[in-house]
Amino acid sequence: MQAYVVRTPGGPDVLEPAELPDPSPRPGWVLIAIKAFGLNRAEAITRAGGSGDAVPFPRVIGIECVGEVIDGGGTDLAPGQIVAAAMGGLGRAHDGSYATKTLARRENVFALRTGLDWTTLAAIPETYFTARGCLAVTGSLDRDGGQPPPRVLVRPGASALGLAIAQITGDLGGEVIGVTRSPGKRDRLLAGGMTDVLVSSRPVADQVRARWPEGPTAVVDTIASDATIADGLDALAGQGMLCLAGSLADSYATEPAGGAATAFARDDVTFYSSEGLTAAVDTAHLQTIVDKVEAGTYSANIDTVLPFDRLVEAHRRMEANEFAGKVVIAL
Repeated sequence: MQAYVVRTPGGPDVLEPAELPDPSPRPGWVLIAIKAFGLNRAEAITRAGGSGDAVPFPRVIGIECVGEVIDGGGTDLAPGQIVAAAMGGLGRAHDGSYATKTLARRENVFALRTGLDWTTLAAIPETYFTARGCLAVTGSLDRDGGQPPPRVLVRPGASALGLAIAQITGDLGGEVIGVTRSPGKRDRLLAGGMTDVLVSSRPVADQVRARWPEGPTAVVDTIASDATIADGLDALAGQGMLCLAGSLADSYATEPAGGAATAFARDDVTFYSSEGLTAAVDTAHLQTIVDKVEAGTYSANIDTVLPFDRLVEAHRRMEANEFAGKVVIAL
């Protein structure tokens, strides 16, 4: 099979094209023919060595993909079924999705019914799982009839995650304000469903309060610097929640430092990591999201689709913050 191998951590050029043996089927694991996969900031961090001992090299990285089952490994999945795979050690503890085939644990393979094309489907899993998870832990998904619709502040707004949060929140009748440092991305974010976009590299709590005098009901922060955490907490409503999320979310809870350490002493701060995804619980959630994309209620929020042989370029452009939405690699 074709793959990209990271033999030593570094910049985008360490993604080395290689011809590798096909993964061997094994009980409880699903062999997948990959049709497309989305890029994630977590993969750039892993590629650069930021995951530490959790990801030994050499490694085929990549934490998600969509495709067809080749071998179900004795599970309930049959050859030809449409599936997504995400997390469960994919691209970290074992080889992942930067390849034409991969082997994933059954508990992290999600069987889907869909007529979406592969590139659209590939833009959904990790991004929408994380968006849904952030909104769930902040209480934004289950606000009862006595509460107003959610008001969510997202930093940075110019991301596939920010746009997915805007789609879900808008479907709930709520509003989203995104924060970006890039003026050129503002129109794209507004078109993607955000109620307002603040172009700023400085604190925005006062601007948020000017629009929402009671503050946001939730703040989602994937930067998690001392400054952004302090600004998010300043903006929060009395009953609101700040969610730290993203590629380093687990470390916020286990080894918080700086502003995160102070924040975790508070009752109004939580975090979300997609590490806990399981097919038993989350297949239904993903199917609902896919159905809503098919119906036009949600968007896949694709910025760019590139072929497999331009993966190194995609990483370079991701690091340059060129994108305002999901990047999909098509095989």
